[in-house]
Amino acid sequence: MIFSDLKWLNDIFLKVNIAKLPHGIIISGPPGLGKQLLANEISSKLLVNKNSNTEDMSLIQANNHPDYFYLNKDKILIHHITYRKNKWDDEKGQRNINDFLSMTPSIAKNKVAVITNAQTMNDESQNALLKSLEEPSPNTYIIMITDRPKSLLNTIYSRCQVINIPGLSISDLNDWLISKGVTDVNATDFPSFISPLKIINDLENNSHLIFKEFIQIISNYLLNKSDINSTLKLIMSLDVSLAMKLNYLIEFLKIILKSKLLSENLSGIYSSFNNSTFNNLKISNIINDLNNLRYDYFKVPQINETHVLNYFLSEVKNSIKI
Repeated sequence: MIFSDLKWLNDIFLKVNIAKLPHGIIISGPPGLGKQLLANEISSKLLVNKNSNTEDMSLIQANNHPDYFYLNKDKILIHHITYRKNKWDDEKGQRNINDFLSMTPSIAKNKVAVITNAQTMNDESQNALLKSLEEPSPNTYIIMITDRPKSLLNTIYSRCQVINIPGLSISDLNDWLISKGVTDVNATDFPSFISPLKIINDLENNSHLIFKEFIQIISNYLLNKSDINSTLKLIMSLDVSLAMKLNYLIEFLKIILKSKLLSENLSGIYSSFNNSTFNNLKISNIINDLNNLRYDYFKVPQINETHVLNYFLSEVKNSIKI
């Protein structure tokens, strides 16, 4: 995806004063909005070649720039931040951010360290990083990427400039899809938790159709057009995980609950429920239970998918009067 195609990122980037950036920068926002792309764009401006005065984006994207340290781990550990004897990383060896930032820039005017999943740093790792923020070497920058900025220690957070990428409205997302030549679908054809970049990916492999099919299957069951056994069989055949099916069901319930609370008409695949009556409290409790199960999903060795779906579909049906 070309950065210039992402209007929401361009708008944010144009407001960034590269010359006045502090040593610490936090890029925050929901997944899939382009936080890494924005970090790359800022890094490219900071890493202008000191001899030719040109940018080296290709080196950044390939992670081959000598003045660029890219830390992308599922969990950031202390030896990723500062030296620890006998600690070895398969990718970085004993290289760490603090040592990297202490060295003089090689070909650029500055040195930049980018930390993805910054929220996974424990207190020990963050306190080690704090040294490079409190007593930074000249011409060094740390860019932290996270969807949970408040999980960072206040001593880290308060020393950084926070650049937030807000989620897109339905209207803005539809406008962007049209600008990309996508006119046969709109934002409401996707779950609200799906990001713009994920939408484009889903369109390329047609996986967005699974969500629409799921909603149609659920609707037929709730509208008494199919029984529980055939409904379960159809849902089980969908090529997505149980966790994603739970996400889809939560999305469906949130949409119909919101419509009733705000007295709004439903449209598209949800329009059949405009004249239905909902037990709002019970629907809210089902959503909470689904969320709890979703969070426990990866902790439980085995979950019987049929039993789980059977239970929640029955609960939903008992909460809706057609």
